[in-house]
Amino acid sequence: MRIMDRYIVREFIKPFFISLLIFTFLYLFIQFLQDLGGALKEKQKLYFLLRDCFFQIPLVLVQLSPIAVLLAALLVLGTFSRYNETIAFQVAGICLYRIFLPFLLTGLLLSGISFLVNDRIVPPLSLKIESGEKEVCGLTFRTKDKMLYAKLFNQEKKTLFDLQILSYADESLDRIINAKKALHINKETWLLESGISRQFDREGESISQREFNSLKIDLGVSPETLLINYRKTEQLSFKELLSYLRKLKKDGLYPTIQLVDLHTKIALPFINFFVLFLGLPLLLSFHLPASKFFGVGFSLLSCFLYYWIFSIGIALGKEGLLYPFLSAWLANLSFGTIGFSLLIFVRR
Repeated sequence: MRIMDRYIVREFIKPFFISLLIFTFLYLFIQFLQDLGGALKEKQKLYFLLRDCFFQIPLVLVQLSPIAVLLAALLVLGTFSRYNETIAFQVAGICLYRIFLPFLLTGLLLSGISFLVNDRIVPPLSLKIESGEKEVCGLTFRTKDKMLYAKLFNQEKKTLFDLQILSYADESLDRIINAKKALHINKETWLLESGISRQFDREGESISQREFNSLKIDLGVSPETLLINYRKTEQLSFKELLSYLRKLKKDGLYPTIQLVDLHTKIALPFINFFVLFLGLPLLLSFHLPASKFFGVGFSLLSCFLYYWIFSIGIALGKEGLLYPFLSAWLANLSFGTIGFSLLIFVRR
């Protein structure tokens, strides 16, 4: 059996890597041509455009790997069917489920690799692509007892400008601090400059007011945490998202959007595994042609359908219409259910 497994995996890996490289090259080449006109119009250096394309390679590999996985499986099984190798396996007493096993294990391994690449390599490279954007406008952040608003945040200098801090006690406004500038000192400590602090009673009436030139204060948030809300999902690692979620829950908040993003970090790479549940039994049960054109078309259609269902699930989850876990895993569970049903049909 080990000989058969090695044979199937070897036949699967070759078309997988070839198709993945071709799809990645075509995707980046088309994107390069689309961005080239804008870059030349704005007189940007070609170096930065090429650099950004290079930094996108890991993300594109993760996104396109499911198409390559399904295409490779279809081509291999199509070849098996064409040369009656599938029948030879069954004559030798090997059931269909056993033939599927090497494909599924390889898909599971590729899912794990995709998760690691998406978690360890993609975030820092995605941040480098947008490293030219040094400032964030209209930054807001909320903790259990504070609401922060800054007109501008300079990431390079770690400085907030035109900052307003609303502090609450027992769900009523307790203090408002306005400062022209806030400099980050260390961890969650900031130095406020040129501001005014106003104290309020339980009825919301101002009871005291004082101006200050400088004021050291613990805002309960670091510059990195402030920026998490303004980063895309691919720019955050699983650990960063999890740490941010724990902080929000500690402050008594229920971060639905971030919970969906956290589950997405795990669910998305596993498309490499679940997409096989649709392709393998479908090919063997209906004896579909081994044509490469069919394989490419079916793979593209299947992955388009997957991402369509996936996008719907994410949108419903972020609107609070689905539980975060279910919204992130909706497409995987759908493909798994369809594939399991087809496996039962094949057995019959």
